[in-house]
Amino acid sequence: MIKITSLRASDGGGAYRVDVKREDAAKAECFYILAAHQREYEFAKGEYPDGAYEVLRRLDGVCRGVRSGRRILGYGANSRSALRMKLIGKGIAPDHADEAVEILIAESGLSESSDAQRLCELQIAKNVGARRILSYLRGRGYGDEALAEVREYLADIDFVPICHRAIMKKYGGIPSDLDVRKKCIDYLLRQGFSYNEIKKAFDANYGE
Repeated sequence: MIKITSLRASDGGGAYRVDVKREDAAKAECFYILAAHQREYEFAKGEYPDGAYEVLRRLDGVCRGVRSGRRILGYGANSRSALRMKLIGKGIAPDHADEAVEILIAESGLSESSDAQRLCELQIAKNVGARRILSYLRGRGYGDEALAEVREYLADIDFVPICHRAIMKKYGGIPSDLDVRKKCIDYLLRQGFSYNEIKKAFDANYGE
């Protein structure tokens, strides 16, 4: 048997602190559970079977995951898988991290597709081509569905002027020297532009 000796609101009512004493333990233990879980389980002071201890441990892990996840999301967008891995890296058990991610998505309206598109726009502003953008998003853990929507978004963008801007920013003009031109092409390929986009950017006249 276990005994809940104290139960009180925490985090401005967003969570509850639950103090528990087990028969075979010398010291009481403290767990934190989300307010939503308290409404679901309706814990109160008193005795419970041993199984309640494992439930409280799981809910405590989920609560810690949600708290950490809120701080992580406060710094910027994250894919579902990236958020999960960051929680695990902070010591949250994988199954607790999975549940925490689902809660965070539900409460924040986290959308991989919209977050991926926002990051895509930031990359375009840095004069990056489509191939590198997709590789960047894939590396950050965005899934197939989000990447497919980004591909559709990118398909409607003319990357030739973006490629031209990259040339002007890096070289100050279209290189005429063959060696410099080759280095410029290599640079633009690394930036994710296609050979066709690069050729058109070299040939384009935007008033300079």
